[in-house]
Amino acid sequence: MALTKEQIKEFKKAEKEAQDSDDFREVAKNIAKAGDKEWAKKTYEKAEEKTDDPYELYYLARCICENLGDKEWAKKTYEKVEEKAKDWSQFESLANDICEKLGDKDWGKKLYKKAEGKTKYFYEINQVANSIHEKLGDKEWAIKLYQKAEKKAEGCSDLCSLADSIHEKLGDKEWAIKLYQKAEKKAEDSSDLSSLASSIHEKLGDKEWAKRIYGKSEKKAKDFSDFRELAGSIYEYLDDKEKSIKLYQKAEKKAEDSSDLCNLADSIHEKLGDKDWAKKVYKKAEKKAKDSYDYESLAESLRDQLGDKKWAKLADQKAKELEDDE
Repeated sequence: MALTKEQIKEFKKAEKEAQDSDDFREVAKNIAKAGDKEWAKKTYEKAEEKTDDPYELYYLARCICENLGDKEWAKKTYEKVEEKAKDWSQFESLANDICEKLGDKDWGKKLYKKAEGKTKYFYEINQVANSIHEKLGDKEWAIKLYQKAEKKAEGCSDLCSLADSIHEKLGDKEWAIKLYQKAEKKAEDSSDLSSLASSIHEKLGDKEWAKRIYGKSEKKAKDFSDFRELAGSIYEYLDDKEKSIKLYQKAEKKAEDSSDLCNLADSIHEKLGDKDWAKKVYKKAEKKAKDSYDYESLAESLRDQLGDKKWAKLADQKAKELEDDE
C-alpha cells in the first residue's frame, strides 16, 4: 500500500527528529503499519545500530518479527539479547518469545534452563515454572520447579499464588488444597484472608470454605481498605448483597479522605449497581477534596461510573484552578 504525501512528510520528519533506538523503533513501527515495509526495514536497521542494550534489542527483535515478519533477522537480534542477558527475567522473557514467535522450542528450553539457574526467590521460580508449562508443555519439569517454589514460599500470598498455579496449570486439586490450607495457617491479616477466600471459591468452587475464611477476614478487618475489599469480594463470590452492604457501610465510616470515598463509591456502583448511594459518597468525596489530584480522580469517576458529564466538568474546572495556584 503506497503512502500518501502527508504520511511520507510526517515519517521523514519523525525520522529526522529521532535520537535513540527507541525513537527509530517507534517510527519504523508506524511506517510498517502504514504499509511500507522496505522503508520500515531501513529504519529498524538504524534503531539496531543505535543500541547494544538487551532490553532495547529485545523489543526491537519483537517488532521486526511482528511488523516485518522477518524471522531470520529477528533470530539474529534475539541472539544478541542472549549474549547480553544477565538475570532470570531477561532469559525467561527471551525464552517465551523464542517459543512463541520463532517456534523454536529447543532454543527456548536452553534459555529456560538459564533462567532457572538465575532464580533465587519464590516469585521467580513460580514464574519460570508457569512459562515452561505454558510454552513447552513440559509438565514434569514444571512440577519439579513448583516443588522448589513451595520450599521458597514465605507467607500466605506466596502459597496462595502457588496453589493458583498448581490448579490452573496442572489441574492438581489435591496439591492445591494442601497449599491453600498452608496459606490459611500463614495468613496474618484481613487482606490475606480475603484474597485466599476469593481464590478458594474461584479455583475450587468451595463456597463453604470460602465463607468461613471471609468470616475470619471480617474479624481481622481494621481499616477502610479491609472492609471495602471484603465487601466487594463477598458480593462477587458469595452473592451476599445484605452482608456486602453492611461491610460497605463500615468502610464508609472508616474512610479518611477524598481518595478513600471516591474508591468506595466506585466499588459500590460497580458491585452493587447502587447509583444513589454511590452519588452520595461521591458528594462526600467532593467535600473532602483538597488538591487537583482529588478533583481529577473524582471527575474521572463521575464520567466513567455515573456518566455525569456536567458534574465531572465542574470537578475538572476545580482541579484546573488548584493546579494554577500550585
